[in-house]
Amino acid sequence: MKLSCHCGNVEITLSFSPNEVGKCNCSICRRYSALWAYYLPEDVQIKFQTEKTVFYIWGDREAKFHRCNICGCITHYVTTEKCSENIVAVNMRMAEVEALSKIPEKEIDGASR
Repeated sequence: MKLSCHCGNVEITLSFSPNEVGKCNCSICRRYSALWAYYLPEDVQIKFQTEKTVFYIWGDREAKFHRCNICGCITHYVTTEKCSENIVAVNMRMAEVEALSKIPEKEIDGASR
């Protein structure tokens, strides 16, 4: 499965389509309005056409939220060494509407953590 940011600078290739996407209500995810699919790093390939992504770390410093530095789309986040899991969460809002419409959404109560 291939995804890209709005301008096409960031291209993400997934080894397989997700079974579901997570819709988190924590303070940052609800502002990003992201739908996350969670992968092991070896199952995700990220390429840049012009510029690398820039990232933002907040709060517990367990995740780096990446965005395209050209169009501003939130593309993915990666966990840091402070987190017990090594994951790449891909913002599935970058997928084509038809592909995304076939993937069920799961509500995640990140606000209570």
